[in-house]
Amino acid sequence: MNATLFRRLFFVLVPLVTAVALWPHPAGGDPVFEGVSPDVDEWKFVHVSLLLLFPFLGIAVLWLLNGLTGMAATVSRVAMIFFLVFYTAYEVTIGVGTAYLVDYANGLPPGEQAVVADAIQEYNRNAVTAEPASISMIVGFFGWVVALVAAATAFRKAGASWPITLLVGGAALFAIHPPPVGTAGLVSFAAAAILIERWRAREAREKNAPAVPAGLASPG
Repeated sequence: MNATLFRRLFFVLVPLVTAVALWPHPAGGDPVFEGVSPDVDEWKFVHVSLLLLFPFLGIAVLWLLNGLTGMAATVSRVAMIFFLVFYTAYEVTIGVGTAYLVDYANGLPPGEQAVVADAIQEYNRNAVTAEPASISMIVGFFGWVVALVAAATAFRKAGASWPITLLVGGAALFAIHPPPVGTAGLVSFAAAAILIERWRAREAREKNAPAVPAGLASPG
């Protein structure tokens, strides 16, 4: 497999695999234990998958920005780092951590289960890494949105078409990650990557095309 094919497969497969892993995301609910308990296996699968896939999503965005310069491209790269740090912390807390705590509580007698359920509720309400408006959630959410909107701006300034610009910007929807919104954002990213690769290949062909001698140029 050559480097170009690997890059293109990476750009397409990473968001699509993430979209597939995200699709069974349960709705959850409040109180947290009662909302997650019936679907704890799905909750665990989705959030462990996201934890493993987030680094690859970040690499895909940063790799797609390769070769772009200017303020918008720089803002996108910096914002992506904030997303990876803060949104991962948020997902580990309300996703992975909650899943394992609920799974543990499911195996307890009712009296002990109520105590652990209260603890899970408090665990999901801390202001640093949980909900409803924690530091990690807010910074991570806007990290992804800013990264993709800035990336769309950078591509447009570099001469990309409006479809590319709109699809890259549409990938910002993944910040609201439960389906169907999050999956739509990931599909938008994959579609944008395909168009960007075609655009870059066309630009490279035109740049490397031999110049036609003046005397052989078609008249008029």
